[in-house]
Amino acid sequence: MQKSDSNTTMAKSAHRQLRSSTTLNRRYVRRPTKSTDVAVSIKKRSSEIMNNTTPRATAKELKDQAIKKALAEAVVTPEKNMKSKKVKKTDNKMHFGFGRVMLALSCAAVAVFAIVYFVNLNMPDISLRVAAMQTGINASYPNYVPRDYSVSSITSEDGKVTMEFQNNTTGDAFTLVEEASSLDSNALLTSFVEDEYGDNYTVVREQGLTIYISGSDAAWVNGGVMYKIKTTAGSLTNKQIKSIATSL
Repeated sequence: MQKSDSNTTMAKSAHRQLRSSTTLNRRYVRRPTKSTDVAVSIKKRSSEIMNNTTPRATAKELKDQAIKKALAEAVVTPEKNMKSKKVKKTDNKMHFGFGRVMLALSCAAVAVFAIVYFVNLNMPDISLRVAAMQTGINASYPNYVPRDYSVSSITSEDGKVTMEFQNNTTGDAFTLVEEASSLDSNALLTSFVEDEYGDNYTVVREQGLTIYISGSDAAWVNGGVMYKIKTTAGSLTNKQIKSIATSL
C-alpha cells in the first residue's frame, strides 16, 4: 500500500511539474492584437500612403497643366498673329477706302465747281436766250464788256430785252436795250436820234455800222434790231461804245 501511494504521489508531482513547465512567461510573449488596433493601423497606413501619393499626383497634374498651357499658347499665338494680320489688313482697307472716298469727294467738288463756273460764265447767254424766246427778238450778248463791268440783270418786257451792267468797283452802270426794228440808219436818225438827242450827237461809222453817240449814250441798227446804250451812272468813252457795238 505504501508503494502504491508512493507511486501516486510521484505521478501527481510529475503532472504538476509538466503543467508548470507549460505555463508561458508573459514577459516574453507578445500580447495578442485586437481588431481595433488592426483598424487603426490600416487607417494610419492608408493616410501615409495618401500623403505620399498626393505630392506625386499634384506634380503630375502640374506637369499636365504645363503641357496643356504650352499647347494652348502654341495654338493661341497663331490666332493672335492671324487676328493682328486681319486688323492690319482691315486698317489698310479702311485707309484705302478713306482715300478713295476723299478722292471721290475731291473730284465731286471739282466737278461742282466746274459746273458752277460754267453756268456762271454762260448764265448771261442762257438768260438772254430765255429772254429772246419770250420776246421773239434775235437778241445777242456783247463779246466786249468794259473792264470791271459785269451783267447784273437781264429782263424782257414790251417786246424788248434789257441788260444791265455794273462796275462793282466804281459803281458806274449802263443798260443795253435790244428791240426788233425795221428802221435803217437814216430812218433811225429822223425817228429817234433827233427826237432823243436833238443836235447833241456825233456820227461814228465803224465796221459797216452807223453809230449815233450823245455823251455816253448811243443808238444804232443792225440786222433788224435796234440797239440803244444808256448810261445810268458814270460814263463810257466813245471807244468803249464802239467796241460794244461792233462786238454784237
